[in-house]
Amino acid sequence: MGKVSEELLVPASLAEVWDLYFTDSTWPTWADQFHAVESVSENYPETGGQLVWRSGPAGRGTVTETVLEHEPRRLHRIRFADQHAEGEQTTTFALEGQGTKVSLALVYGLMHAGPLGPVTDRLFVRTQMRRSLIRSLQGLASEAREPAPPDPS
Repeated sequence: MGKVSEELLVPASLAEVWDLYFTDSTWPTWADQFHAVESVSENYPETGGQLVWRSGPAGRGTVTETVLEHEPRRLHRIRFADQHAEGEQTTTFALEGQGTKVSLALVYGLMHAGPLGPVTDRLFVRTQMRRSLIRSLQGLASEAREPAPPDPS
């Protein structure tokens, strides 16, 4: 199993970051490789909820996420599977100064690793997984900095 983690201080309140993280209309703008929601269960993002999404053409294909643990404004842990990998991702949120520290930890296994799987993982896959976490965190921070659109009413 591969393991990667990253964290970033997002210059926004915990409530703002938490709400943004679960606003599905913003996912394509900050979640790396996210293109569109295929389906979402009524109880998502609560424990047991399920989200199925797809990436763009060069991405992961269809990804299924099942929520394993959900503690409002603190933790969101999912099990995921796509055509190439499966595992768990834990996202934690914590107040830090005037911002919110968001941490992503990913534990994954390759579906069709073959005999060179461990070497391929260490040399290539792990780096790509880490970069994906960084892009998502940077995108989330960028989205949090964007001013809210004016109220049309």
